[in-house]
Amino acid sequence: MHACETMGACSVICTDKTGTLTENQMRIHETGFFPLGPDQNLGADGGEASRLIAESIAVNSTAYLDESDAARPSVLGNPTEGALLLWLRSQKRSYSELREECPVQEQLTFSTERKYMATIVDSPVLKKRVLYVKGAPEIVFGLCTTVLSGQGKEPAAPYKERIEQQLLAYQNQAMRTLGFAYRIMEAGETAFADGRVALKDLCFLGIVAISDPVRGDVPAAVKSCLEAGIQVKIVTGDTPGTAKEIGRQIGIWDETATDRSIITGPDFAALTD
Repeated sequence: MHACETMGACSVICTDKTGTLTENQMRIHETGFFPLGPDQNLGADGGEASRLIAESIAVNSTAYLDESDAARPSVLGNPTEGALLLWLRSQKRSYSELREECPVQEQLTFSTERKYMATIVDSPVLKKRVLYVKGAPEIVFGLCTTVLSGQGKEPAAPYKERIEQQLLAYQNQAMRTLGFAYRIMEAGETAFADGRVALKDLCFLGIVAISDPVRGDVPAAVKSCLEAGIQVKIVTGDTPGTAKEIGRQIGIWDETATDRSIITGPDFAALTD
């Protein structure tokens, strides 16, 4: 009874996003790998660039697919990485075969501090030792001096504004984004130092946008709360743009709201009690 009475006095609900407001079923919304051009098709017998991208997705990951139900494979492990493996599968590429052919030498698993994952492999595609990195696009792009396009390697600087605009567009649609890069390692060269990638001359491959749809029953549940005088707030590790779009979809953000309704973690930590 005490619990019921306390719940009845509730005036604010602070909810996380992933898996509570959303389905936690990540799917690739769009890919933007520069070497693949407009069709973004890896192709079963694609060229070196498409094989490089497929290899980077397969080996620089800790997720697996349970394919016991061939019609509806399920993800084991990180849902975001699982979405990449499912996309690879849709492109008729077997991530497990790629992993078997590509021995891992060293690996930095993803951490929220560095915001990327990195793996060094003996690549059968390039016949050399290769470093693959994937993570927050702005962080990964910051490690790059070149971009691999359809015309070969080009300076990264002219691509910066274009990539930033694309990322903003995705984030404003509540998409999660990942950037991909690689680098051929020379004999005796060291890639990692103090738990991070020490090299700053990687080659950027492109970005992907990943969606996590809002659960169908959430907007009605939020509406019931608001009508009962209960405020609903989202607490998320995603970007303010993503949080704003999810808020719009569930009914707690509209054109009358202002950015004063959004506060970041550092700003929140700086407030007084």
